[in-house]
Amino acid sequence: MGWGVASDLAALRRMERHLRGRPERADFLLDLSNIVRERGLGGGTPRALDRLRLVLAALRAFEQDREVTVHAIADDSLLRPEYDALYPDPAEPALLRQWRDHGLITSRESADPDLLDHARSLGTPVISSDLYTGHRGRHPWIQGDRERFLAPAWGGGRPVRLVRRDMRVFADRVVSREREIDDLRASNLLVRGRPRAEILERSWRCPVDGCHPAPAVRRDKVVCRAHGTLLKDTGPRRRRAQLKVLVDGECRAWENLTEDDRTEFVLGRANLARIEDRHLDEDRRLAVSRRHLLIVSRRGTLRALDTSGKAVSRIRTIRPGQDPTPWKPLPHLREACEQRPRERLFHAFGPDDEIEVQPGIVLRRSGQRWPGERAEGVRAKPPRRPPDGDEPTRQG
Repeated sequence: MGWGVASDLAALRRMERHLRGRPERADFLLDLSNIVRERGLGGGTPRALDRLRLVLAALRAFEQDREVTVHAIADDSLLRPEYDALYPDPAEPALLRQWRDHGLITSRESADPDLLDHARSLGTPVISSDLYTGHRGRHPWIQGDRERFLAPAWGGGRPVRLVRRDMRVFADRVVSREREIDDLRASNLLVRGRPRAEILERSWRCPVDGCHPAPAVRRDKVVCRAHGTLLKDTGPRRRRAQLKVLVDGECRAWENLTEDDRTEFVLGRANLARIEDRHLDEDRRLAVSRRHLLIVSRRGTLRALDTSGKAVSRIRTIRPGQDPTPWKPLPHLREACEQRPRERLFHAFGPDDEIEVQPGIVLRRSGQRWPGERAEGVRAKPPRRPPDGDEPTRQG
């Protein structure tokens, strides 16, 4: 590939006065990879540093401030030498690496988590065309925001300008699905936007004892994402459905259920064991029965039945753009009789449904198609076995 017209390095270097290496010293946060790869800003190549110059010019006009500053965060891949040919001039990625080495910009394996953490903690606006859909579980403040995100706009012969974005509200299952896509992309498990089913539909074993590996592709080899070790293919992978455990509106744990037809799963107090006390106190935890719900997979769908001691579970449906349906009691096991056997009591638990097991403790279906080998739980605290010996997830 040819390099095309050489960059105006003097113009690019003049941008340095707007760059701040520490987020608390900047007026704005900037998604550098997103901007440099935005073909709509011109240049014709997959990447171009001149797009940053255009966005900074638009920011000066937007703020009416010639000295406005940004903290720019890039994905590591933006600076790797093996991708230098994607720029119009090899001097551009060399300049980016120089900025990184001098502390003018930040580079991370994935820029989005740092960018959004800074935006949340500092309240600093973000410049990007990304909707950050997959990050909304961790950052629910993004939903419906109309103030803290700016995006470049162009067209009609006008210069690039910045406009405030309506980040919209996405359904919970869409957030889960996009999060999974982000994870697959980071593991090189997407090809032209499609998941690599030939890898994801297989089970894998890591040589490290106790590891339930998440596969990744590195140099055309399937390796453990955590350890980098080669994985062994152990056969077809059974389908899994993922449930999210929300406490007061925030997801605090996950459970993965194998979708074998007619397999029953008992969910209850033990499934809350991995949630930290600061998120769920002991009184609320004990209010959940040890065998609170029975969930069964049948013909690719999930169905649920209340088996708690006090018949308190209820269900409703939340569809995008609509008000939630009224809560209604979930059928209870004690309603079983000769005319209505247990098998006919189960209530459909669909992608748009949520089940409240106790006030503020809710189960939702995840939109993930390829959940991991076991529940991820809360990262800061691994699952613990409750005193009564229940397993976190147990087949009935």
